[in-house]
Amino acid sequence: MDHVRNILSSLKGRGAVFFGGYALYLVFSFMAFHSATLTSVSSAIGHDGNVVFSASAMAARIGVCALCVGVVWRLGTKGRLAAPRPFEWALLVAAIAFMLGGMLVLAMVASLADAVEASKITVWLGVSGALLGCGDVLVTFLWARFSATLDLRQVYLYVTLCNGASLVLYFVATLLPGPVALPLAAALFLASALAAQRSLVLRGEEDGGWATDPAVIKGILRDLWHPVLGTTILCFMGGLMLQISGLQDISLGTFQQTSLWASAAAIGCLLVPALFVRKPPNLTRVYSVALPVSAAGFLLLPLIWNAAGGIVNAFVQVGAMVAGIILWCMLADASHRTRTSPILLFSVAFLATNIAQLAGTLVGWANAETLRQGDIALTAIALVSVYLLLLAAIVLFRNRSGASGAAAAGEDASVTPEEALCQRCAVLAERYGFTPRESDIFLLLAQGYTMPAISERLFVSENTVKSHVKRIYQKLDIHTRGELIDLVNETDA
Repeated sequence: MDHVRNILSSLKGRGAVFFGGYALYLVFSFMAFHSATLTSVSSAIGHDGNVVFSASAMAARIGVCALCVGVVWRLGTKGRLAAPRPFEWALLVAAIAFMLGGMLVLAMVASLADAVEASKITVWLGVSGALLGCGDVLVTFLWARFSATLDLRQVYLYVTLCNGASLVLYFVATLLPGPVALPLAAALFLASALAAQRSLVLRGEEDGGWATDPAVIKGILRDLWHPVLGTTILCFMGGLMLQISGLQDISLGTFQQTSLWASAAAIGCLLVPALFVRKPPNLTRVYSVALPVSAAGFLLLPLIWNAAGGIVNAFVQVGAMVAGIILWCMLADASHRTRTSPILLFSVAFLATNIAQLAGTLVGWANAETLRQGDIALTAIALVSVYLLLLAAIVLFRNRSGASGAAAAGEDASVTPEEALCQRCAVLAERYGFTPRESDIFLLLAQGYTMPAISERLFVSENTVKSHVKRIYQKLDIHTRGELIDLVNETDA
């Protein structure tokens, strides 16, 4: 367990307050979007009202993510992300403003729900959901920025432990009286947002800004589209199942307890690699936990429907949660290694997953009333869902070099993408007569590392790295990182 203590000790300086900050955000997210805790403050808000609230939140996240992709890309390509602190403060202020607005509207709905027409209540629920969705995604960006300051093992342990701690806190929240839900959620959000900003301030001395190199981003997207696709499919399934499993026939308390126990079991499984494996976690293997869990939920759907406290729905939601945790770690690690803007990477991923979840929610909601236990249509949905999950497994776990990489380059199909990259770099290093140090730096350049990151990794000065990079470019007769990556990709191992 020494390696665990070393990792935790490296988080000192941010302190337990900041560890708890992300856990508090997760509790808020559970209360607001993954259960009907906030909208249950009024009995007049039915299932349709919950759907409008959730769908509006997802639509708002999609809009914010699309806007952030455009803004960050434009700023990054113009070299304006070197000092992003004002941008982070703008995110914090906007997030708090959106949250307060959403909470005020939701409180108004709760107080007037019994005296106002249902159509008007629905409209205001949509407004509240949209405002909270905007605030939610902006605070998520702040925690993404913080996660990108950690290496892979640190961020995996950090995120997994925060998810575990959030389950305990959420369990305590479910024991409190209903009227406490709104002020408690608001307090959790505020505390989390301020903790995120404070953690970034303390990490400022280690943060030299973020780059937006098109060639590096293309490489990251090429590596990560598999887990993004897999998580997108699971998010669609999660949104679909939440509607067609007959959740409205399950009491909120029962649903909360079932989800808590299922999520706790999954988090326990995820903690095993972090606690007992000294090497950085193999995220692809950990990812494989999500698919069979979700598949089991869909296979049980025609048989037990929403019995056993909604365990079928819980299985599918846990699968999506596990996939989301792993994708978060992959994105944070890619940003940490390459100094690419985490807001850009997370925006692209959130854009895909929220579109999928919104689509699943709307499809499930439109057909929920026509599906009942034992229906042939329900069996068909289960089988098609399992087929899609198996398809996702094939895409996720096949050799990423695939037909477009290994076959075209003549590589052994058993070679991993990382090994293939090392082989191609070794071929070029020998061909152009690189020194051992130049070979090391050349490999890190091909993997997307920036010069400050290479300097930190190899324990040499940044000026030394720049001198080696200059000689590497001269030997290869190139001038840009994009040309280097293209040369490596076109080389036969």
